[in-house]
Amino acid sequence: MKYPTEQDVKKVGPIIRGLAAFILLCSIIAITGLLFAAFTEPFHPLLIIGAIVIGLMSHVSANIALNGYAPKYLLFAHGPKENT
Repeated sequence: MKYPTEQDVKKVGPIIRGLAAFILLCSIIAITGLLFAAFTEPFHPLLIIGAIVIGLMSHVSANIALNGYAPKYLLFAHGPKENT
């Protein structure tokens, strides 16, 4: 099975990149809230799950907003590059 590379797929458009930037901003706010709760509240195991979810969400949205491409493990979601 051949996995797509960045040369095989087209970049996402500016609207999607803007939405990814908004999700990145929300992720940064969520990370600060999670860190504040981690230091001021008693430990709860859901803090670890929240950190994993926020970390993955911020990783994907930062790649899309800054590069225009999803991470390598999500490149299958892009459309193929047009040969025009």
